[in-house]
Amino acid sequence: MKRLKVVLMLALTGLLPAVHPAIAQDAEVTAADVVDRETLKAFVLAAKAHADKATSLAEYLAVLQEFRTEGPWKQGSIYLFVFSTDGTFLLHGDNPDLEGQNMIDLEDANGVKILQEFIAVAAEGGGYVEYLWPDPLVEGDEEIGSPKVGYAIPYAALGQDFVLGSGFYPGSASTAVADQSWGRLKSRF
Repeated sequence: MKRLKVVLMLALTGLLPAVHPAIAQDAEVTAADVVDRETLKAFVLAAKAHADKATSLAEYLAVLQEFRTEGPWKQGSIYLFVFSTDGTFLLHGDNPDLEGQNMIDLEDANGVKILQEFIAVAAEGGGYVEYLWPDPLVEGDEEIGSPKVGYAIPYAALGQDFVLGSGFYPGSASTAVADQSWGRLKSRF
C-alpha cells in the first residue's frame, strides 16, 4: 500500500502524462452539472465509471491527473477527492497540499469528523455527508468553512480500497446561478 501511495503521489505531481488516450473521453455528468444532491451523486458515479476504464497503473494515474485538471471533472468549487480507507488523501482536486497527508481525524467547526463520516457512508455503499469546508470561491471562510454536501462511494483500484467523492456548496454563487437558469428553463415547459 505504501509503495502504491508513493507512485500515485509522484504521478499526481505531474510526472506522468496528463491523459492516457485509451481512456480519455467526456464525462456523462460534469462538474458544471452539479447543482443538487442528485447531480452530485450522478457526477461521482460518472467519475467512478470513468476511472474503472483504467486497466493499468499508468492509465489509473492518468485518470487521477485528469481529475485534478480544470475541465469536466473539476470546475470552480466542484472537484473530486480520493483517499484511502485509513484517511490518506491520494487526490484532492482543490488542494493538492492535502495529498499524501493522513487526515482521518479532520473535524469541521461543528465537530464532524469529515473523513470518518465519508468512510462510514462509503462502507455502506455510498451516501451523503453534510459538513463545513472552505469554499474556494468564497473569500474569508477559511477558518469556519461554508456548508457543504458531499457524496462518497467505495472505490477499489489496483487491489486497494479507496473512497471517491465530491461535494457542492448549497446556496453558493455557482449553484445559485445554475438553480436560477434551471428554474427559468423548467418554467418554459
